[in-house]
Amino acid sequence: MPLYTYVISFKGSTHVAQSSHSNFRGFINWVESISNLSPALKQELAHKAYSGDFSAIENKKHVWKKSIEVGGSELIVHAIQTQP
Repeated sequence: MPLYTYVISFKGSTHVAQSSHSNFRGFINWVESISNLSPALKQELAHKAYSGDFSAIENKKHVWKKSIEVGGSELIVHAIQTQP
């Protein structure tokens, strides 16, 4: 299974997580890497993280981006296939 690196930006902080899965969309382990989320915001994010879709980053291979509104602020997650 490929290794994916997730780079998450939220409220001026950047967080990084890695995990191996069959695809980068169906798993939200990266939520746990965000240290400045209250339990209520983590729960909100967990519900929203599966909706919507990632968009491919133009002119890049194996890099995708998703934006999610959490607690009235934008959270951006980039998924990068780090290893095949």
